Amino acid sequence: MEHYINETKKKSFTTIIQGLIDSTLNALKEESDEWGMGEMDELDEVSSVENIVVDNIDKTVFTVVSVTIHKNSNRHDFDNLINEIEARMSVWIPNIELYVNEIIDDRKFGPGIDW
Repeated sequence: MEHYINETKKKSFTTIIQGLIDSTLNALKEESDEWGMGEMDELDEVSSVENIVVDNIDKTVFTVVSVTIHKNSNRHDFDNLINEIEARMSVWIPNIELYVNEIIDDRKFGPGIDW
């Protein structure tokens, strides 16, 4: 199902989608406090993300959203996290698709940064 939007509504949709991403990421971080040793990779994936920023919404098909991930660790794979956020957001926005446009390393020091 395609939803066509014009440029004037694109900004308000971006704000709404950014809010949904933020609240979903925060909920996952809170839930991860209860995870155990069996979910160590998932714990690392969730804790490695500082925030996810909406870069663009395709203005012809509003369910396609490109994002930038700001990370705070040496991790490079965030597929599980993006898929989980996408699945939870699909309750509000059916058939939403998140594409990682860029991954930005926000660390100031650490492995791969200064040694």
